[in-house]
Amino acid sequence: MTAPRADLLIVGGGVTGITAAWTAARRAPGSRIVLVDRGEPGAGITAYSAALIVPYAPDAAHRALMSAASELFAAAPLAGFQRTVPMVFVVPEHTAADVTGRFLGGPLTTADGHRLAALRAAYPGLRTRAGETVLDAGDRCTVLDVPGWIATVLGGALPGVPAPEVLTRTTVTRVRRDGEGWAAETAGGPVLRTRRVLLATGPWAAPGVVSTPGAPPAPPHATTAKLVAALHLRPGSVTDRPGTPGIVFLDDDLFVLPGQVPLVSFAARRVLGEGEAPAAGLPDDERAEGLRVLARRLPSLVGEVTGGRCFPDAYAPGRLPVTGRAAGAPGLAWITGGSGSGVRFAPALAERAVRLLDAPPRPRDGAGAHHPLALPGATP
Repeated sequence: MTAPRADLLIVGGGVTGITAAWTAARRAPGSRIVLVDRGEPGAGITAYSAALIVPYAPDAAHRALMSAASELFAAAPLAGFQRTVPMVFVVPEHTAADVTGRFLGGPLTTADGHRLAALRAAYPGLRTRAGETVLDAGDRCTVLDVPGWIATVLGGALPGVPAPEVLTRTTVTRVRRDGEGWAAETAGGPVLRTRRVLLATGPWAAPGVVSTPGAPPAPPHATTAKLVAALHLRPGSVTDRPGTPGIVFLDDDLFVLPGQVPLVSFAARRVLGEGEAPAAGLPDDERAEGLRVLARRLPSLVGEVTGGRCFPDAYAPGRLPVTGRAAGAPGLAWITGGSGSGVRFAPALAERAVRLLDAPPRPRDGAGAHHPLALPGATP
């Protein structure tokens, strides 16, 4: 990259980074925004997401984030990239009131006879336990057309919002202060100069940051990566007719999403080491775990499993995604800890990160001190 210096460099071309590019361009249409990805935008872990948006929040911090995301999803242009998916939630009766209170839009209702009949028709052999009830989320859940959204943003097809410049197959190895801005060094490539930097690298290690000349590169945040896994079912094994509900077993961390290729999402167990990338496909031990959990609830579907997939994601404490910036380092912010929910929180995370980039710098507490400011709930 040569002059002019970019106004914003976004490192990471997943759905969160791309949504941040849209957010920044919408706020300042004349700015120069450059998106850098080590592969192709939208072709990493974003490509494997079920993209299910459930307006559920287990605590106040998640609720604030989900409320902000829901407002953006309900408005143009994001509203035009979603389809409604009826969903039901199987929960213990004694937790039903608490669970319904965690949904945005008011409490859920107990599934009526019509919904239960549709459920039994779609999932023969469905097993519920004594003392469980089925809650109906109606039309509150949606699936985001992630490829369509990405293509629209990167194609500059949104009125008044120019597309970012995109650099593919470019790995940023280090980000250092460069006068009043930043310089991003790349592996075997050019130095990218920019006024501001947003790191949205997902589970992959973020580039080291040098905020003080002569200091060693430091990671901007800690990242714990673990697998997100799903089983694929034979097409037609779960009817794809309109109105067919998806089903969530909340205590099992298990859900089934109807579609052309029905999907069974379950809680993978493997935590990844630093820099570790999972092999293609679904590891045998994780596949066995998925089949075990599925057999407990929907045994008739075990024989319909045709394969599966897994991908890494960054996890934060409490599964609460985080935006943050470094004290004394104006113009640099990050997003991390998607925790398997990056798609449903992406618009809110993008808004928070862009606001952090625009906020006045926080002073350091003592010479040479480096204190990250992590913001799961609110920006300063």
